[in-house]
Amino acid sequence: MAKKQKRIHHKLIRAMLIQLVLISGVTLLSVYGAAKVVEKVLIKQALEGEAEFYWQHYKNNPTSNLPRTLNLTGYMERSSHSEPVPHDLAQLPIGYQRLETRDKRPLVHVSERYGRKLYLVFEEGQVAKLALFFGITPLALVLLIIYLPAWISYYMAKRAVSPVIKLSRRMEDVDANEGFEIDFSDIEENSDAEVDVLLNAFKQYAKKVEEYVDREKNFTRYASHELRTPLAVLKGSLALLERQELDERQQAVVNRMHPMIREMEELLEALLLLSRDQAPEETDSPISLNDLIEEQLFQIQKINSDKDIQVSKVFDSTIKESISERLFCICINNLISNAFNYTEQGFIRITIKDRDITVEDSGCGIHPAALKRIHEPFYREHRENIKVKGFGLGLSIVYRICEQLGWKLDIESKQGEGTKATLTIPKKK
Repeated sequence: MAKKQKRIHHKLIRAMLIQLVLISGVTLLSVYGAAKVVEKVLIKQALEGEAEFYWQHYKNNPTSNLPRTLNLTGYMERSSHSEPVPHDLAQLPIGYQRLETRDKRPLVHVSERYGRKLYLVFEEGQVAKLALFFGITPLALVLLIIYLPAWISYYMAKRAVSPVIKLSRRMEDVDANEGFEIDFSDIEENSDAEVDVLLNAFKQYAKKVEEYVDREKNFTRYASHELRTPLAVLKGSLALLERQELDERQQAVVNRMHPMIREMEELLEALLLLSRDQAPEETDSPISLNDLIEEQLFQIQKINSDKDIQVSKVFDSTIKESISERLFCICINNLISNAFNYTEQGFIRITIKDRDITVEDSGCGIHPAALKRIHEPFYREHRENIKVKGFGLGLSIVYRICEQLGWKLDIESKQGEGTKATLTIPKKK
């Protein structure tokens, strides 16, 4: 059974992670925005206020001491009571800016009055540490408080859907070839009403499927056995007829009946094999599929000898495999017969390349709508100019054989141009 990558508990985990990432992202963006507000607004306003306060004192007392604290250092040009202005500060223009030439990248406010420049250098390292302690630490606690309910919500949601997850995993182990008898008792003990609905629906459909399969197998088996009786009568009558003196025309008719009866017997045998559960018997040693194809082609060419068709064979490789000879002959016989039946004149080309067997014709082709339904039993496309006897079972049986044996049949067709059928026989490991 094919497994999908997206499961319910994966979706729950993804939803929780997305929720946590969004919460964390919004929180971190908020902290980053707050830091920028502190840098761009609060510190700037504080330095501007400090500069204005100093200039007012300087106006009354030019010998006022420059600001000097743990985080703030003041410098002034041409001042006897100030340290010399560092060279990197002296190059800065008037205004508020960050000094990029130093490792700590301090914030600097430069103002000018009375013919002198005042440099206020703010070292934000200590402030950043305080912000980290009083900002990030509470933030981590807040995130932890948010993450805990999120994890609890995920745990509760997982418990709520756990019966569905168990049911899904149990269904993965279902093998249709072994029946649908599955023990759901452990799931039913703690299941909700919705899970009970799913279980009951599955049991009902499984029962119907088993009934349909049994009915199909029984019908195929009984029909095949019943059809053997008239075939046996035909074979016996044909054997008696051959003991009589026949002219050339009558003998030709008898000769044409032999391969048709043999083909019908093989078809009935295929139906019986497909109706059984066990795999069909294979040859003890690898056989040449090329030889089987040539045998089938020879028989079909004799029946259609009156048609103006150029038949060519291009065998680029030889396929040898231990397979069911009868089932392979049914498949290849059907494909070649269809090519002859729907080609009045033109060509039929049979190609073998690697593991692909291709039967291509220049016949009437298949309508795109009909091409989608050619695998359906009893389906036949109506064609005005071509009348082919049959019941529309040939290709459906071929598809059934390919499905059971792991072969692949691909049919391409363009109406009015022809059809190409490719049968792929995978190499056994």
